[in-house]
Amino acid sequence: MLSLRALCSAVLVTAGTVAGCKPDGGSPEKPASSAANTDSAGGAPASVNVTARDFGFDAPAQVTAGRVTIHMENHGKELHQAQIVRLEDGKTIEDLAAAMKKPGPTPSWVKFVGGPNGVAPGQQSNATSVLAPGNYAYLCFIPSPDGVMHAAKGMVQPFEVTASSSAASAALPETDVTVKLLDYDFQLSKPLTPGKHTVLVENAGPQPHEVVLLRLAPGKKVEDFAAWAEGGLKGPPPAEPLGGVTVLDKGGRGSFQVELGTGDYGLICFVPDSKNGKPHLAHGMMKTIKVG
Repeated sequence: MLSLRALCSAVLVTAGTVAGCKPDGGSPEKPASSAANTDSAGGAPASVNVTARDFGFDAPAQVTAGRVTIHMENHGKELHQAQIVRLEDGKTIEDLAAAMKKPGPTPSWVKFVGGPNGVAPGQQSNATSVLAPGNYAYLCFIPSPDGVMHAAKGMVQPFEVTASSSAASAALPETDVTVKLLDYDFQLSKPLTPGKHTVLVENAGPQPHEVVLLRLAPGKKVEDFAAWAEGGLKGPPPAEPLGGVTVLDKGGRGSFQVELGTGDYGLICFVPDSKNGKPHLAHGMMKTIKVG
């Protein structure tokens, strides 16, 4: 089983160096500053603006249950993400903090339900999830150059998902391409093309996975980024992070919107393996794709 402590120390270990790059792409919708979600009387899906900074989140304390789109904007100086976890069995943020300090498997009451994946300073990412009522938290598992993960520096923000009084949508939005997460592969339902896409992400593997979308530098492959991330290559990063969907448990689903230009892109998973603790990229969970 995935170790919560291992995840906290392994996801995107190169974040401190990547943080200076500026993605050429990402969310087609730029969020405003932190604000409460909207849920119209007609049951429109909720939309939440989250500001990530060094080291915390500005986000509403309550979100209406159903389909929720998180728009995250990075106002910090380092790479940030907004991993969403659901805390079951009446557990609180204090229980989560204690669990993050302990070795061993992730407690059964911690559920990974996606969220916007990492982007560089000044950039935006987004992700849509279907959230049931209960206790949740945003976390950033990305570490600083000093090796300390952002959550350990205070980048943890609890929030409550409340029952909806209207017929809020309980289904993900219509998508035009699907990415299935497997042990250890990404399977696309069809090739990506230039333009705007709404991407469905499904974890069809037996253990948690994520998808990080990268725009590769000219002539580079996702393997180059993996080698660079593990310290095998020097110099500037050979790719730019464009978001994606953070960790999903087995059977989990989420979606994100992105606008792509012509070029080479990469998909990669940094989640540590439940058996040997190595990041899934070390097991071959990375793919180079051409757009256009």
